[in-house]
Amino acid sequence: MSRRRIRGLRIVMIAAALLVCFGMTIQAEGTQEFPTREVEIMVPWSAGGATDVVFRSFTGVIPKYLGVPIIISNKPGGATVPAYVESMRKKPDGYHIVAWCTPSIAVTHMQETPFDANTFDPIINIVMDPVWFLAPASSPYNDLRDLVADAKKRPGQVNMGIAGSGGGTHMIALAFAEEAGVTFNYIPHAGGAPTVTAAVAEQVDVITVGPPEGVPQLENNQLKCLGIFADKRLPQFPDYPTAKEQGINFSMGQWRGLAAPKGTPPEVIKKLHDSFKAAMNDAEFLKLAERGGLSLYYLNTEDFRALIQRDNKKYEEIIRSAGMGSKYK
Repeated sequence: MSRRRIRGLRIVMIAAALLVCFGMTIQAEGTQEFPTREVEIMVPWSAGGATDVVFRSFTGVIPKYLGVPIIISNKPGGATVPAYVESMRKKPDGYHIVAWCTPSIAVTHMQETPFDANTFDPIINIVMDPVWFLAPASSPYNDLRDLVADAKKRPGQVNMGIAGSGGGTHMIALAFAEEAGVTFNYIPHAGGAPTVTAAVAEQVDVITVGPPEGVPQLENNQLKCLGIFADKRLPQFPDYPTAKEQGINFSMGQWRGLAAPKGTPPEVIKKLHDSFKAAMNDAEFLKLAERGGLSLYYLNTEDFRALIQRDNKKYEEIIRSAGMGSKYK
């Protein structure tokens, strides 16, 4: 082989090696660059509700850690199904993520849905909310015992406002009713905020929501708290008794976290997880969380996945037992 041909082959081999290295560099840089633009969080409930408040609390803090802003997109209605159907069709690149919460799982057992507990990739859990029963300020009920006594006298006639049929607070209300031996007439609304408004307007006897829903109205004496379904009183609300203190052995909460469309790259999931975890420890966010009555409850990606699977089984049992929805009929 001539020297010229050998020299030519060397040039080709060097060029090929450079192209491979250059391609690997571009790929690595592409991963490192995420995100290069704002990240959207889809919230399948109305603005002002508990889930909406949780993620809006991050908007002023997350750019420090994620490097870009987040945009909250509300798409209420349809028992969360339209929002999740839209989200599952988004490109799995990390720029569109969803609020993945207790009702996200419950609805899949209420009816046939295009998604289930495995459709989205968990990222991080942020809050574990206790649920409380609130009543209009003019209500004759002063605590859970008054409510239960009336519900026993008038089975199925006490109107309870809920943030959507089959939602997390609805499931917890059903579990409470079973424990207390009563039945309620459930009145669905399009989210936590409209449910609170209905109580202030005295359109229902009682509502089931979770902090921070109802906090301003409690502070303004428009509503009263009958009881909280937590193991102990909340530090932010020390005057509100638990169900257990009132002789009803019941405690149950709902989680609120983030998930991404299936197939989102693990390194992108990690970047999102690490950024939100760091923001959860930020002094500014902690002040906002305390002010908003958020019960922070961090779970990493794998622990969050395990929680989702456990609750998926639990809510199927509740819904089957109550004969709710259309899926199992």
